Amino acid sequence: MRVEREYHGVPLWVMRDYLIELGGTMIGEDCVRGEGWSATFREGEPVTLGVLRFGTIQGDFDGDAVVLNRVLAAFDLKMIRAGG
Repeated sequence: MRVEREYHGVPLWVMRDYLIELGGTMIGEDCVRGEGWSATFREGEPVTLGVLRFGTIQGDFDGDAVVLNRVLAAFDLKMIRAGG
């Protein structure tokens, strides 16, 4: 299963740290892999809203559907934060 997502205003290092907390291991600069899943990130085009400019991160999540849904649910909870 593959899930593609776009995130705004959250630094890549924060997202990597969250996935490591969920049992992942860094594989290179742009990939985190856990048991039954992996996540690859790349920078997208910034989004401008008035005078504000937000960075964009594209995330591709791959893995077994059951495992990936569990990881994404926990990741989504971590992404609910001030500024993100």
